[in-house]
Amino acid sequence: MTVETTRHRVYVVERPREKLRYGQGLIAGLDVVIKHFTSAFIKKNDNHSQISGVFTVEYPEEKRPLPEAFRNFPVLLYDDDTGHELCTSCFQCERICPPQVIHMTQERDPQTGKAIPAVAEFIIEYDACMSCGLCAEVCPFDAIKMDHEFELSTSDHDGMTVRKNGLNRPVSYYESIAPTFWAEAKDGAYKKLQGSMKRRAGGIGIAPHLVDKIKQARAELAAQTAAAAAETTTTPATPDDKTTRLAAIRAKSAAKKQAGADGETATDTTAAPGADTSANPPDEKAARLAAIRAKNAAKKQAEQNPPTDDDASS
Repeated sequence: MTVETTRHRVYVVERPREKLRYGQGLIAGLDVVIKHFTSAFIKKNDNHSQISGVFTVEYPEEKRPLPEAFRNFPVLLYDDDTGHELCTSCFQCERICPPQVIHMTQERDPQTGKAIPAVAEFIIEYDACMSCGLCAEVCPFDAIKMDHEFELSTSDHDGMTVRKNGLNRPVSYYESIAPTFWAEAKDGAYKKLQGSMKRRAGGIGIAPHLVDKIKQARAELAAQTAAAAAETTTTPATPDDKTTRLAAIRAKSAAKKQAGADGETATDTTAAPGADTSANPPDEKAARLAAIRAKNAAKKQAEQNPPTDDDASS
């Protein structure tokens, strides 16, 4: 091969090339194919080290686990227990999307018309999405995440424009495919969700397919609470157990004894008016007052819970 340049010398590189007749290259290639084909039936593999070639998993029956950071298309998250969506329609993902395939509208209070931190409609054009993941990175509420599902081939072009019903996924789903990532964002996401729920009224902010279910659960809970309150109001107050009644009887008896002792002390004091009152203990008055209070309490307890014949005999 000769190389000519205008500024430098000319270098000649000789490359020996074997001259082949027509068809010899084809025969040499077929020889390799036939050799491997026959060895597949003749050669016996005694151990794994003798196996040659490239082997893959039996897809789609077998699938290799995907890393947590794998991203395909974005999805929206909602709480499993309450059904409330984490999205507050802050429009951050819509603004940062490079191909501008995210579209949303914000919920408004039906009475005042003020904006509510909830999304009314959310649309993503999967056919134009570039799976860059910027929407998931910029979301301050951890409401939009990248899904791992990639088998979305379809002949329906309109079906690639996905609305909120098709985008919603429970938090437990994302936790199953990216447990480490969700563990890092879980506390902050739920704390912000609680703040958003306080500003949502009725079924606003709940995943559409769970609205009826959540309303039914709330109605059942309200009915159970009302029934329990009515039962508590109509049921008369009764002593909890025998121990409570016995304690009331003992308190009443002790109060009577203390009252008798106080009466004797008062009589002695009246009979000897010239006696020195400073001889009494300093806390004698407090003791008498405590005895009177105990007597009144025991009397009130006895009126509310009259003792039975069994209690008196015991």
